[in-house]
Amino acid sequence: MKKKIIIIATIVVVLLTVGITYFIINNKDSIKFKKEYEKLNNQKGYLDITIPSDNNVKYATFDELMEFLNSGTGILYLGFPECPWCRNALPVLLEAAKENEIQNVYYFNAKPIRDEKELKDGKIIAKKEGTKEYYKLVDQLKDYLGPYEGLEDDSIKRIYFPTAVFVMGGKVVGLHVGTVDSQENPSKALTKKQKQELLDIYNQNINKIYGTCDTKSSC
Repeated sequence: MKKKIIIIATIVVVLLTVGITYFIINNKDSIKFKKEYEKLNNQKGYLDITIPSDNNVKYATFDELMEFLNSGTGILYLGFPECPWCRNALPVLLEAAKENEIQNVYYFNAKPIRDEKELKDGKIIAKKEGTKEYYKLVDQLKDYLGPYEGLEDDSIKRIYFPTAVFVMGGKVVGLHVGTVDSQENPSKALTKKQKQELLDIYNQNINKIYGTCDTKSSC
């Protein structure tokens, strides 16, 4: 009897160890992401936000990002922690993803590779060139991106943050930039009404992933 108890106890310990190990491995990115964004809480100039531990966020390399856009299904979030618009939009996006049981929320910070241009004396000047990876990403999303503001040339596209890209089987079915039109100051938290409006926008795009909406119209 004592031997049987020891065997059962050993099995339980092994199963717990395996379970904990599996949890840590599969939630490593989720925990890292939570820390990355919440570390700016209580700092002047940054909106405090709460990121759930079970956020399903996966850090993507550029190659993984392109593979996802060409064959994956889920959500791609482009943003960075210091971005005030991102800090407003992100909790709402993660709420929508959780409600709809989206397993793949990929994260890529494109800010370091993005270009910076300005119009000076009628000429477009590059203050900082983007990387080849950035221009490749812009080309991949060009049909959905808006123009680079202030350059007076709509053919030049730019990725603004936050950008949420909704993908089904390697096809972009929706893309949303920023928060809502009525938000003028990103340093202030969205109102309850604005949050619901943004949540509705995300849900409409997520519905397109499931094929329940015509991608050319609203739900």
